[in-house]
Amino acid sequence: MHPKVMIFDFDGTIADTHHFMVEICNQLAPEYGYDPIPPEAVEVLRDRSAREVIEHLKVPVLKIPAIVARAKRIFHEGISRVQLIDGMHDTLHELHRHGVQLGILSSNDQKNIETFLCNHDIHVFDFIYSARTIWGKHHSLRKLIRKHNFDVAEVLYVGDESRDIVAARQSRIPSVAVAWGCNSHGHLSGENPDHLLTDPHELLELCRTSSTE
Repeated sequence: MHPKVMIFDFDGTIADTHHFMVEICNQLAPEYGYDPIPPEAVEVLRDRSAREVIEHLKVPVLKIPAIVARAKRIFHEGISRVQLIDGMHDTLHELHRHGVQLGILSSNDQKNIETFLCNHDIHVFDFIYSARTIWGKHHSLRKLIRKHNFDVAEVLYVGDESRDIVAARQSRIPSVAVAWGCNSHGHLSGENPDHLLTDPHELLELCRTSSTE
């Protein structure tokens, strides 16, 4: 079935934020008492889930809300440095021209997302939602689907982390995992997403293929 709605994660999926997020993580490490990420570990950690990374770095669980809030503020201060994923601008506009309804569900701040999209001349999203926490994303996804009365058979969720795949599965919608973000191709493959892409333009091919099935 031709997908009528594509809901995107933001960080690592639309915005090329991985290395900036590592930089922010390391900046906050001394203040919040967890281990920084050494350069040689950046790629290695792409093979781990968010929970595994938190455990590996010994991040105090009770401090995570404060860390996330600080990270969002630092992100906003440096947002002009954040680049768009190569090929995403044309892909998003082409999806929009094909009548696909586009939205974003992210744990990043809505203001950050809107500023970034404006900076990169992207005005194709019908809705943008900021999840309150980095956990339980499926609750926000389900709420969003109910609010807009979407048919789950016509929705795809696009994300770059294993937790995005899990959230889609728990919401009973197909998952599209993208291997250009936080988690590696191998790690994402191990979570058995419905689709696993390596280039943004494959989103267009996915729509064409789905429409002929």
